[in-house]
Amino acid sequence: MEGDDEPEILLTNDDGIDAPGIRALHDALAAVASVTVIAPDRNQSAVGRSLSYGRTSAEAEEDDLTTSMADGMFTSPVPHAEHELGYAVRGTPCDCAIVGVNAVEPEPDLVVSGCNSGANLGAYVFSRSGTVSAAMEAAYLDTPSIAISMDTLGIERDLEPADFDRAGEIAAALATGVPGTGLFDRIDYLNVNVPRPGVEENGVELTRPTEIYEMDAALEDGGFQLTNRLWQQMANRDIPDPEDTDRHALLEGSVSVSPMRVPYEVVETSDVRRILERML
Repeated sequence: MEGDDEPEILLTNDDGIDAPGIRALHDALAAVASVTVIAPDRNQSAVGRSLSYGRTSAEAEEDDLTTSMADGMFTSPVPHAEHELGYAVRGTPCDCAIVGVNAVEPEPDLVVSGCNSGANLGAYVFSRSGTVSAAMEAAYLDTPSIAISMDTLGIERDLEPADFDRAGEIAAALATGVPGTGLFDRIDYLNVNVPRPGVEENGVELTRPTEIYEMDAALEDGGFQLTNRLWQQMANRDIPDPEDTDRHALLEGSVSVSPMRVPYEVVETSDVRRILERML
């Protein structure tokens, strides 16, 4: 992103191209940048870094995601349709990131994923969230990226684009403020979480992902049940996390911004090497 030219931004999400969060970000970013939208044609929440590659074919039925590629082929189609915002893709958020970075001109300077309806907090969520995974995928493709999500716990009505105004402001500020800073020479992507509408603004905090992880499981009445204790605590506005973490900042009314590097760094210390050599 050089000079006075508008940055080229690829915008995607995991809630689907018709979700109010992506509309809000599109309108905010379009005021300061050239925006191309490539997003799933339906909700793809919590699909993580999954790809359609190898699971679809041109002959597949509309909802069939199990058809494998023919032997000897290394290309898999990703069906799409034109949409008023851009392209609606029958695929995953990571499909959209790859297509947007490699197959559409001009090449984006920045990938923005969101705004997700629901916060994406904690180290455990990164490989699970479609929103964050799209940003991670772009980072692996050497393209700076930002994942943006908004806390929606306690909101029982349908959300409108106006509910995401704060997220749009943050996205536009980052899109225009990053060029020339060298920020993405030091990090790979940003994970941003915005408080829910109606919460009194309490500034912006640089954070690290909380490492608290409290998924629980039980066998009740002959069936297994999963309970997310972390979200249960958050719904009660409890804050068991250290002050420098993303969840703590969000529950204090601050916008949480976590500068991230893509995983997964190899851990190879002398102790680890010695233990593995004994085992193998």
